[in-house]
Amino acid sequence: MVRGVLDGGFLHYDMNHLPLYYGLSAAVMAVVGDAVIAAHTVAFVSGLVTVGLGVALADRLFGRRVAWTVAVLLILQPELALYSASSLREPLYAALLLGSLTLATRERIGGASWLAGAAFLTRMDALVAWTPALALHALGRRPRLRRLALAALPMAALVLVWAAYCRIDHGTWAFWGHSVSVNLETGGVQETVPLPTRVAGGLVICLRLVGEVLPSRLGWGIWACALGGLLFGPVRRHDPRRTLRVAAAGLLAFWLGVGFLAQHDPGHNLYWKWLHGVLPFLILVAAPVLWQAADRVRRVLGSVGAGALVLIVLGQAGHAMVVETLRQLEVSQELYAPQLALAKWIEEQVPEDHPVIVDNIPGCWLDRREHDRTLWSWMDVVEEIRNPETGEVTLWSQAEFGDWLAREEIHYVLWFQEDWTQAPVVAPWLAQEQVHELGVRTVRPLRSEWRYGWVFYEVTDTVVDPPAGDPGRVDGDLSGPGREGSGHPIGGRGPADP
Repeated sequence: MVRGVLDGGFLHYDMNHLPLYYGLSAAVMAVVGDAVIAAHTVAFVSGLVTVGLGVALADRLFGRRVAWTVAVLLILQPELALYSASSLREPLYAALLLGSLTLATRERIGGASWLAGAAFLTRMDALVAWTPALALHALGRRPRLRRLALAALPMAALVLVWAAYCRIDHGTWAFWGHSVSVNLETGGVQETVPLPTRVAGGLVICLRLVGEVLPSRLGWGIWACALGGLLFGPVRRHDPRRTLRVAAAGLLAFWLGVGFLAQHDPGHNLYWKWLHGVLPFLILVAAPVLWQAADRVRRVLGSVGAGALVLIVLGQAGHAMVVETLRQLEVSQELYAPQLALAKWIEEQVPEDHPVIVDNIPGCWLDRREHDRTLWSWMDVVEEIRNPETGEVTLWSQAEFGDWLAREEIHYVLWFQEDWTQAPVVAPWLAQEQVHELGVRTVRPLRSEWRYGWVFYEVTDTVVDPPAGDPGRVDGDLSGPGREGSGHPIGGRGPADP
């Protein structure tokens, strides 16, 4: 998407993912020439800004000891650290929200609204999750109507500009429609399920998010402090700490609301990604509560007791965060490193004049910079078999698919189990990891990865021996154990962001 923005002259953006992160990354790519470096740079700088703003805000509102606590937690928290090393928009979203809060608590309402609008242009969640806190803060002082207008108009202007762009470029004002429907469709709830059952299922998901996911990301003590701060913090008078609390509550409620409606399994990594913008605010709410509790313990048990409380809570939080970080790195190595190894093999071993069907991580990696390759995605193949007049898709037989492979001179096919790639729709038989005779062409599996679910095939007119430099056995064999020619359908599904 970053490269697409640059190639399109900064005029075309994906409606679901909004423009700001990809536009900024494309601007960096125009300088460095590599989409991976550009996207990582924007995310990494945003992560640093998030830590800096969080610590500065904690120092101003609560004092130095709270600021140091916030610094440690922001640096160690798995999602905040790992996604700042990624090509995802969430670190920019978190930085912009903290920037908006910083300006609001300094009574610079107009600037806070502009940054809130920028956060919306990064993730549309901000429109629902962030505006209540900004509006409440604006109404906390006189002149209330003027302050409310300052809080509303800049953000509203950016929302309207984006809606108008979507009407022009995507044919709809409802920029939220497709994103909402995709997340609901890929969730765990079905329309045929009775409403009481759906409500009960949503409540169970929320309880698991609160009782499993959040403690694993923050530690039980920090999560308890955050919950206490949300429930018992300042309410009635205008106070920056009240605005922080309302902002944290709004962001957390939106996250839980998505879980309630879509009902993805609590272990789905979409929850981790969506949680990124919530976590800095929960940490900012939790840290002062921890020190307030320590002060109360000091009056009873002295400094030793107070210090023990802080060390126990932070120690357990640090342990939980390190364990979760290592777990995510292990999962990444298992699910994603094999795809990266395959992408590098294709780049190094497959001549540029050999067309390839490729998708997911390998496709994105190969497209990170300009090249002369012909890369087909499975969605491109679907368009090949779509009737341009009726829009209907009539699937090919195996022989017809082989004829198309011959016409387009396709040399390799990367088949994914995930439905969104369209590979199981176009070629379901490729789920059997074996030699397939497709009329004039034969495909032979070279490498597979079974937990995520993919098979890499070579396309030939006859079955040949494996070529030198098998893609699963280069660069330290990142692909893990493969099962070649087993004849078994792929099992298991790796998490993905629709």
